[in-house]
Amino acid sequence: MSILGLASSKDLELNEAGWWSHWSDMQWTGEKSYVMVSPDFDEYFFNRAGFVDCSSGLDDVVEIETKFEAAGRPPIFSVQSECKELVALLNSRGFTSFDKMSIMQLGQLKFKKATDLKVMQDPDVETTEWAATYVLSFYGNLSLQGPVARIVHRLAEEPSVILVSGKKDGKTLGVLAAFRTPGLLGVYCVGTRVENRRMGVAGSMIHEASKIASAEGRLLILQTIVSDGSEDFYARGGFRRLYLKHLMRRKTSGLNRSKKG
Repeated sequence: MSILGLASSKDLELNEAGWWSHWSDMQWTGEKSYVMVSPDFDEYFFNRAGFVDCSSGLDDVVEIETKFEAAGRPPIFSVQSECKELVALLNSRGFTSFDKMSIMQLGQLKFKKATDLKVMQDPDVETTEWAATYVLSFYGNLSLQGPVARIVHRLAEEPSVILVSGKKDGKTLGVLAAFRTPGLLGVYCVGTRVENRRMGVAGSMIHEASKIASAEGRLLILQTIVSDGSEDFYARGGFRRLYLKHLMRRKTSGLNRSKKG
């Protein structure tokens, strides 16, 4: 951790990799790079490579491409903007940036709270209901409820994971997950049902995550896809951008996109 109270990029990258390793099959291609491939989700977010820092080179990139080829997936890379040589290397191999991911850390909490919303966390969260609300929030239907529910049932047993939900009148309106790594609490999968947005549901759940992080002496962090338009929402609520990551692919890539955070 930084002595200034800011999370280091290495710590942030390890938190993200640790969280999404529960959603995809993850293989480390060395100490500082990894490949995620999902048998359940075809969106690029679950099928991509990442780097802990800027030290990876051609051998790492070639190995990653080979693993994607063996899995039958087009290679997708997420790489920090400050890794200019690595970005240039990927450019030379035909990759271009198609989106960016903003990595953020909470400063002064400013989110509004929803009226009469009951915010719950493990062990009071029912995992099947959490999974249903998640897929409705992100996909608008229940077609992926099965694989998500299987993942969430496993996550509920992980001591590093905290599942959070917001309920009103017996109905779950939104969900959030938090993931612990040394010194950090990462906020992921923040979702609210379409009909319940702009009511303070997400803000109420983030308040709960902030209380947990404060009680445990951790910094609260999150990631958000820039094109999804949520960065301003998080900034108004007290988060500040630490850095950006390029999401890179070749123009021929056919993977779907998805809104994940």
